[in-house]
Amino acid sequence: MNTNEKDAPWWQQMLTRREANKTIAKIGIASLAVAAGVGVVGCGDDSEDADDGSTELQQDALELQKKDGWNAGSTDKKLTFTGKTSTDSQGTMDWSNFNTSAALLKAWGVKNSAWQPYIVPTLVQALDQPSLKGEIGPVFTPAMRTAYSRGLGMREILQKTKNPETTMIVVDIPGPEAVAYAAAIADVADPVITFDNWPHPLGVVKSHETLGAMLYYAAEVSAKAAKRSANAPGVLVLDANRIAAEVDPDTQFDNRYVAKIPAVDKLQAMKTTNVIYAVPDKGVTTERDDLNDDFASYKEKGVNVSMIALSDFTPDPKEQQADSAAALAGGGTTTHHTVYHYGGSPFFSPWFFYHYPVFIGTGIPAASRLPATGLRGSTYSPARRPTMFSGRTVGGGSGVGKQRPSGFGRVSTRVDGTGRTTGIRSGSSGSYGRSSGRGYSG
Repeated sequence: MNTNEKDAPWWQQMLTRREANKTIAKIGIASLAVAAGVGVVGCGDDSEDADDGSTELQQDALELQKKDGWNAGSTDKKLTFTGKTSTDSQGTMDWSNFNTSAALLKAWGVKNSAWQPYIVPTLVQALDQPSLKGEIGPVFTPAMRTAYSRGLGMREILQKTKNPETTMIVVDIPGPEAVAYAAAIADVADPVITFDNWPHPLGVVKSHETLGAMLYYAAEVSAKAAKRSANAPGVLVLDANRIAAEVDPDTQFDNRYVAKIPAVDKLQAMKTTNVIYAVPDKGVTTERDDLNDDFASYKEKGVNVSMIALSDFTPDPKEQQADSAAALAGGGTTTHHTVYHYGGSPFFSPWFFYHYPVFIGTGIPAASRLPATGLRGSTYSPARRPTMFSGRTVGGGSGVGKQRPSGFGRVSTRVDGTGRTTGIRSGSSGSYGRSSGRGYSG
């Protein structure tokens, strides 16, 4: 890293490291493309010469967006949102104070500096694109409300735990919901955002809604940071849609990406001995494919990994009725949330410490004094299995620096003899629209 890079803000340094790690396997035209700043990743059949002398290349989607704009090939299209609103989680317009990359990254920053290296600022950096900034606003959905309430249930657990600093929570649910969950516990756990792509009008991953969710909770999370302990546990905020399996290259822009989480030696250096993997429900029985190598390494090196189904956190009917009445009395405000307890009642919550003994509870009654419950802890245990991500790391380590499979997060383009992108694949005909705006058909 040169002197200028060292002097740059940490999120710009991280962006520089990502670009530096790109592997170029194509010689000739790809080299020219790199010289022109294209950011091509080519190998084998990734390129094909055309009669007009141009070359078809698979370019890294994010690098293409950095060069040609966030909406590369689709400048005539708008983002579509579910749950877009004009106010934030506090019922105010304060979200507009965080509508820059610097302000939003600060709001969602960590207090425990040990988690700093694992923040992935890429998605937030997209706000530096003026035309995108104008389209992004707060997002709030019923699913986010539920996720926040379940986060309040985990907050209840953490507040009764003697050793929360030994644990890393990995919440792996759809992006906006993961953001809501992290916001709910932001006064007792450091949120570590991991969103490594940019939005696109035809993106496979609707990361613009995740960005909107971050704006929705920005003021709340910023205020909660002052209440966090300096050795607070980290909650890694993942978007479960990041590695969507089904992609149509003729109608979608492949902005998928791979999760980046701490390697086992880094966790051990932080005295983190437990990992809680939070998933939507009991229908999920294994970690997502891009986490398999890391989770297996955790287990092999003595770090305990447990899986929690968030569907085990449900509302107490009496509390829900009282909370609904209070919300109506307050004009139906969206700022009021019911706590979803483990087992559906504050009386059942202590069972969590028996089902997940990695946590040491304080003031927890003996099991014989607790009401009977049908809930059981997960028997999940990570084991290595072959995936498209197996063994794909650069620099000899796992976690940050993980390499994506061939064809993953890449877009078919035409490049001329100077390395300039002249077209982006559009439509089922396989033709290429000009990169200046005609691009993908929607």
